[in-house]
Amino acid sequence: MNRSESANPNSELPCVWSLAGVLGMHPCDREYDCDSCELYHALSGGHAIDDESAVRCPNLSQTQRRLEAEVGQFVSQLLAGCRLDLGRWYGGDGVWARPAGDSNELEVGLVGCVWRILEPVEEIVAPRTGVSFEEGETCGWLLRSERAIPIRLPVGGTVTEVNEPLVDEIGGSGHVDGRDNWLFRVRAAVRPSEVPRLFRGEDALIWHLRRLRILKSHIRGALDSDRLQLGAVMADGGEPQLDLERVLGPDRFAAMIDALF
Repeated sequence: MNRSESANPNSELPCVWSLAGVLGMHPCDREYDCDSCELYHALSGGHAIDDESAVRCPNLSQTQRRLEAEVGQFVSQLLAGCRLDLGRWYGGDGVWARPAGDSNELEVGLVGCVWRILEPVEEIVAPRTGVSFEEGETCGWLLRSERAIPIRLPVGGTVTEVNEPLVDEIGGSGHVDGRDNWLFRVRAAVRPSEVPRLFRGEDALIWHLRRLRILKSHIRGALDSDRLQLGAVMADGGEPQLDLERVLGPDRFAAMIDALF
């Protein structure tokens, strides 16, 4: 299958907020010219996202429109079911924290899109209970192929519990069904609101869209190259191939990981 047969240039493009999991399916009628979109600015609080990978041209060619439709469809399938909880606190490397009942105990997990981008994960090296870490210190690892992606503690404190069933689930299958589950609990030394590098609400949306644009730019580059067409990312039965390393190739995948983490 070549690209000219795989996407209808007149098909509706999903809004970036739909791809971010903020809205249900909402079509983009501006060909990703987000700067001129009132909805975009209303949801982002008027903050522009300064990213060279953003598609801001209001006059896309038919080829560019077809490519953007493919990229949007693939990302939508890849991140299906991933959502942000705007009441949580988020760190820049995709770790979230939320209160766990006790006034200073937090549950810590990974954003759903992080799981989807990195799957299949071969193993989680979780922190040991009773060990204390500083804010931003690496407390564990996600192992995939020959790569080790650090898990950094968003708030300084002492690990009190590890979600062993989740760790075992990943180790057994490489995938996680409950992408919203916590990974470990920590007795925090300070409240998340006192940590300047944590954010939530509107700031979390801006952060998520920046990461989405990075992801899309790498997928766009792969689909736009002569050595990869949409057929290469399709598995048996027409289902999309969602292992990003196979889609992007090792070098481009490594560059994307460096940009995101």
